[in-house]
Amino acid sequence: MIPTRRASQVLFAFCVTACCAAALAQTAEKPFEPYSGQSGKDVVWVPTPTVTVSKMMDVAKVTSRDFVMDLGSGDGRNVIAAAKRGARALGVEFNPEMVKLSEQTAAKEGVSDKARFAQGDMFAADISQATVMALFLLPDNLRKLNQKFQDLRPGTRIVVNTFGIDGWEASHSESAEGDCGAWCSVILYIVPAKVAGGWRIGQDELMLEQKVQQITGTLTSGGVARTIENGRVTGDQVVFSVGGVEYSGRLKDDTLSGSVKSNVPATWTATRLRH
Repeated sequence: MIPTRRASQVLFAFCVTACCAAALAQTAEKPFEPYSGQSGKDVVWVPTPTVTVSKMMDVAKVTSRDFVMDLGSGDGRNVIAAAKRGARALGVEFNPEMVKLSEQTAAKEGVSDKARFAQGDMFAADISQATVMALFLLPDNLRKLNQKFQDLRPGTRIVVNTFGIDGWEASHSESAEGDCGAWCSVILYIVPAKVAGGWRIGQDELMLEQKVQQITGTLTSGGVARTIENGRVTGDQVVFSVGGVEYSGRLKDDTLSGSVKSNVPATWTATRLRH
């Protein structure tokens, strides 16, 4: 039977509706797939190569005792890699689809109990409990986070992919080997203790100025001020020289104590001055 014009129109409309519904259903079912160069709130997403992720974990010496954080965690690969080494790990990511994908991947990899993800602004994230920061951020992002890094507990390790932190001295750097393209460089920083200010060493006075890991200042003894040289802070460890004599020590609470390397080996203790 040849359909009437009205019947043909109805049949055509039905087919169009059905096709549209099928297309929408297919679109709805299509899983989220991030792509390199995808724009984000504060940074364009470029995935860290697998070999570089592994090298970052190696250089930071991540173990089950660590709490690892990644800011702008993307698809979660740094966090998942840390969790596979037994560490507790948390990624902060602004894109909720990335967060969902990260959680799904963590579940597939069997590390959901250790790898967690939170949707949020990386600049507002609380990073105070981290023992390791594993990051792939742009220099401007790192500059904005600089003070938060300096406020971390002394000895916290910050490991970054390619882009370093302005004003910080690297403790170690290595290059990943294999398929890593332009993203092979791994740089490690150790958060220094805050030692700037005045200290009392017996009857002497030690005045320190600090710029991240570097320290300068004077040691005044008997009214004579001598300049500090080669001063450095690594974690809670402090080293400096005065007049060719090397002082090395460790900060605990408000006390610096350690050894003096000279012709006559000795020990020293300095107490922080409070004003």
